[in-house]
Amino acid sequence: MKETANMEKVDAAAEAFGNERLRWLIGKGDVLLQRGDLTPERLKQLMEQTVREEIDRSYILGELKDGPATITEIAKATMMEKDYILENLLALMKWNMVEIVGEDKREYIYARKEV
Repeated sequence: MKETANMEKVDAAAEAFGNERLRWLIGKGDVLLQRGDLTPERLKQLMEQTVREEIDRSYILGELKDGPATITEIAKATMMEKDYILENLLALMKWNMVEIVGEDKREYIYARKEV
C-alpha cells in the first residue's frame, strides 16, 4: 500500500514538471530577476511553492482518475488537509480541469472534467 502511494506521488511529480505554469516561471525567472521584479530569494520561494502546488494538484487529479470523490475521500487517500484540498480543487475548477458532479452527505463530489 505504501509503495503504491509513493509511486502515485512520483507520477504526480513527473506530471507537475510538465505543467505550463511551472515552465513559464522557470523560463521567465531570469528576466524577472534582471528587471528587478523579483529578488533571488523571492524567485526561489515562488518556484518551491509552485512545484509543491503543482505536485499536489497532480496528486489530487490522480485520485480522481478512479472516479468522483469527496474532499473527505481525497484527504483520506492523500493525507492532505481538507482546506488545502479545497483550495486546490477551486484552482483546478478555475482551469476547467475539475467539476462538481453531485453531493453526498452535505459534501460535494468532485470529478475530473472531460475536455
